[in-house]
Amino acid sequence: MGLINPFVPQDSSVCEKIDDCHVTSAAEKTAEVLVSECPDLVADVEQGKASRAVLENRIREIVADQKLYRGEFETFIQKVFDILFGYGVLHPYIEDPEISDILVNSYNTVYIKKFGKKHRIPVSFGSEENLTRYCYKIAAMCGGKLDENSNAEAVLTDRKRNLRIVVSLKPINVLSPSICIRKPTTGFTLDELVERGMITEEQKEFFREAVLNKKTIVMAGKGGSGKTTLLGALIDAVPHEERGLLIQETFEIKPKHPDIVCKLVRLSDNPEVKEYTLFELTKMGLLMSMDRIFIGEIKDKEAMDFFNAVYTGHRGSMATVHANSAEEVVNRLILLMKRSGTDVPVSDLREMLYVSLDLIVFMENYKVQDIFEPREAERF
Repeated sequence: MGLINPFVPQDSSVCEKIDDCHVTSAAEKTAEVLVSECPDLVADVEQGKASRAVLENRIREIVADQKLYRGEFETFIQKVFDILFGYGVLHPYIEDPEISDILVNSYNTVYIKKFGKKHRIPVSFGSEENLTRYCYKIAAMCGGKLDENSNAEAVLTDRKRNLRIVVSLKPINVLSPSICIRKPTTGFTLDELVERGMITEEQKEFFREAVLNKKTIVMAGKGGSGKTTLLGALIDAVPHEERGLLIQETFEIKPKHPDIVCKLVRLSDNPEVKEYTLFELTKMGLLMSMDRIFIGEIKDKEAMDFFNAVYTGHRGSMATVHANSAEEVVNRLILLMKRSGTDVPVSDLREMLYVSLDLIVFMENYKVQDIFEPREAERF
């Protein structure tokens, strides 16, 4: 007599071998139970903090308790894992390296942005209920907390795929749950940015010369304007004999340059887990024998340490900042520098920026709109 698998329901009248459609349905139901009952375990497995075997055993228990499936288990378990740790109907767009944003406004209204241009895509989740379940699954996969009462909106990070995700549920969203997925569109060379119409051939040569001549450059614009994409291309144009430090909040830029040290900001609600802010990592970077410092986005008092580093020898450093125009950048940076608590007068901070900041590049809709030299107020 063969051994009996206690996790497989033995009552064939209740659970007969079923077709692929029912297998998928059973796998989706199992994934839904996992997201509801043990979201922390799902997140820990996704992040490599817990063994896959622990989750497999939990799947077997759910199937046995609810009599969901009878058949070959390895294939079924893999299907559950694909549902839990994949992006389903959005997966092809997650994989497309040229897409920067995926915007789900309702269960049947979905847009993408590719190099600054928005397109509606033929994607539907079938119903608002399905979209809500999808939101919970994404939150569990990324280790976030989501519920309609106390956490109806969550900012999530998929560190494996380097995605930043904002999920919103009713009642915060009036009409429908929504999802905004921001993808890194970095890894392009300056030549490739010319091919995609982001910069001109003349601008490409100008940027190459600026990097070689150790010009300090700040890319400015609103979110999704292409600042980070251009920053990544400029970092890879730095001569290999120079050493750099790249600090980011999400791992959007993966430098091909062999001598770039990459650091990520770490924020935590757990008092036992030490935070590493952009400000702290910038200060530590000054002790690491760096030639240049790169910051994914200057957004607070770290502006003071960044430009102090440039002012005292780290020429050729680069960063991005949110601003509405190239001319507004200096005032925006002074405001951020004052947040450090410095008692240096605004006039002196302005002079410091004029001496240390060589170029401001204003981006809009994935195109360079303006290249501004603060000292000379000249455009190229």
